[in-house]
Amino acid sequence: MTWNLARSEEFLPHTSLTELKQLMRTETNAKPRLRLLIAVHRKQGKSIDEIAEACSVPRRTAHGTIQRFQERGVTASNAAKKEGRTPRLSKKQRTHLLALLEKGNPRTPSRLWTSKEVLNLIKRKFNVTYTPQHVWRLLIACGFSLLVPRPRHYKSPGKEVHDAFKKKRGASRATTERKVLSWAAKMKLPLDYSQTSRAAGRAAAVVQ
Repeated sequence: MTWNLARSEEFLPHTSLTELKQLMRTETNAKPRLRLLIAVHRKQGKSIDEIAEACSVPRRTAHGTIQRFQERGVTASNAAKKEGRTPRLSKKQRTHLLALLEKGNPRTPSRLWTSKEVLNLIKRKFNVTYTPQHVWRLLIACGFSLLVPRPRHYKSPGKEVHDAFKKKRGASRATTERKVLSWAAKMKLPLDYSQTSRAAGRAAAVVQ
């Protein structure tokens, strides 16, 4: 920790006290405004303990803020931008990966990818290891979305049962139509044969 920090006119020599106050008044964000307030107190020659008490901040915060102003100038009121970690895949590699994904998965009839298959593809092509969660975020960033079949209940009947039900239902509907049309013929009703059994039933109910 540096103790020989400047104060009064030696602190921020290229920025006047009036300019610091003006910057503080026009600042809308709380943290930069607090940092500028600390700078104003230091420009007025106050000690670190006095500044800490006046601004209701820990002594370490007051000291660190003054030190950053001394190192970076008046721009220290804003937090320094931190560089993120370098991406594991370069821009060129991401473009290549996107082209491979857009061609579809050659190992499945649906041509769809799973996150596990994409993970293995990245490992095989670029020798880079990702977690499944990171692969999923990468796919979302590339514009891909989740496509999965609707889950079937474990007690749901199979296709054979569904087909048998449809066949039985069709036969039952045909039988009902024949009965209604036969009844309409006996009653000599002007019933259109193109009507469905449900419509014919409603016509018969009205006549009765």
